[in-house]
Amino acid sequence: MSHAMSSSSTLSQNSASAQSHDFWTRFEERTARYNLLQHAFYQAWTAGELTREDLREYSAEYWHHVSAFPTYLSALHARMPDGKLRRTVLQNLADEEGMAGNMIGGFADTKPHSELWMDFARGMGANESEVRERELNAETTALIATFRELMQAEPAAAMAALYAYEARVPEIAKTKAAGLQCHYGADAKTTKYFTLHQVADVHHSNVWRTEMNALLAAGADEEAALAAAEKAAAALWATLDGIEAKRQARKLAA
Repeated sequence: MSHAMSSSSTLSQNSASAQSHDFWTRFEERTARYNLLQHAFYQAWTAGELTREDLREYSAEYWHHVSAFPTYLSALHARMPDGKLRRTVLQNLADEEGMAGNMIGGFADTKPHSELWMDFARGMGANESEVRERELNAETTALIATFRELMQAEPAAAMAALYAYEARVPEIAKTKAAGLQCHYGADAKTTKYFTLHQVADVHHSNVWRTEMNALLAAGADEEAALAAAEKAAAALWATLDGIEAKRQARKLAA
């Protein structure tokens, strides 16, 4: 390879790296305001201020997003052409449905994640049939609709939405598990969803980020990806707004 060709390749790589860094800086700027650990509901969780009823209501409400999450992935998978990227989405879907059999966090990930969440709900005193038949808050219904809509976007935008969710999960899961154990005496079965996701979504979010970098380097629409991430993050925050509003209403009625 000539010196000129080598220099050109290096410049191209440096340009792609700079572009990637700029994108992720803007990504953080667009989504930082929706850091769920700063939401009043999760702040109350960390402080041990939630009642078991609050946690039971939350677990029953949010289960519907957790249960729907594999359908977001399957919708994206179904739209993609044959290739590595499609199989990457399928691998995440298999993880969510407990079909991958990976060893994560010291135990085999062989149970659907929606079932792990249901174990959390049961641990808070929820009845499974009541969880499944629950009439959802408008914000939760909108969250599910938002993710389903975003999965119809171009792959980079769809993955940006998934990353906006899964990149935050490990830190949130760690905080939730600690709060459940410290303030509410939750056992290992009740906290297993959160124990698993302290590790699983580190892997998932790293995969989305790697694939997005490749798509962006190939010319994917950066603004569309940023807008999708912001829309997903805002919908997640709004869902907690709805849950927190119901909590405050219960406090006033008590």
